[in-house]
Amino acid sequence: MTLMPCFGPYQAPAEGILIGRLLAGYGELEVSMCACLIAIEGQFDAPIRQLFNERSAEKRIKESKKALIPEYTKAGLHIELAEALQDMEWCRTLRNQYAHCQWYWTSHEGLCFVNLEELAKQPAQILALMTNKHSIDVKLLLVQEEYFNYVKESFAHLESAYRAWDRARSALRLTTLVFPMELRPKVGDGMKG
Repeated sequence: MTLMPCFGPYQAPAEGILIGRLLAGYGELEVSMCACLIAIEGQFDAPIRQLFNERSAEKRIKESKKALIPEYTKAGLHIELAEALQDMEWCRTLRNQYAHCQWYWTSHEGLCFVNLEELAKQPAQILALMTNKHSIDVKLLLVQEEYFNYVKESFAHLESAYRAWDRARSALRLTTLVFPMELRPKVGDGMKG
C-alpha cells in the first residue's frame, strides 16, 4: 500500500514524479545560493554553518541576502542578485505550498490539492476540506520545474561572475569562464498551482 495513492500507477504518477523532484530539488537551489557565499568567503565551513545551522528556508534566504548584497553590489551584480533572491523566495513559497497541502485525484478533476496553510488563514469557519482546491497538471509542473532550473542557473551565473570579478580585482588575470545566464522565464498566474 502506498502512502499517497493519488500518485499511484492509475492516477497521477507523472505529476507525482514532478512534484517529488520539486520538493527534493529545492535543496539544490539552496546549495547553489550557498555557493555564492562560498565564492565570497573562499571556503566552505563558514558559509555552510551560517546558512544551514538552523532549519528555516526563509531564514536561509534572509541570511544569504544580508551576506551577499554588499559584496555582489561591489561587483556590479546587485540587480541580478536581487532578482535571483526574489526568484528563490518564489520557489520557497511554491515548495512550501506543495509540502503543506492535501493531494487527491478523481477521474473527473484529475490531480488537485488543497493548501492547508491557505485554508487555515481564511477568516471564515472551515466547513469542508476541499474548499479552495487547485487543479494541477504535468504541463504546469514542467513549467515550474523549468523555473527552478532557471533559478539554479542564475545562482551558478552569479557565483562564476563574482569569482571572475574577484580574480580581476586581485589582478591575477587568470582566464575565467562565466556561466552563461539564461533568459528569465515570466512568472505569472500560470506558474502557481
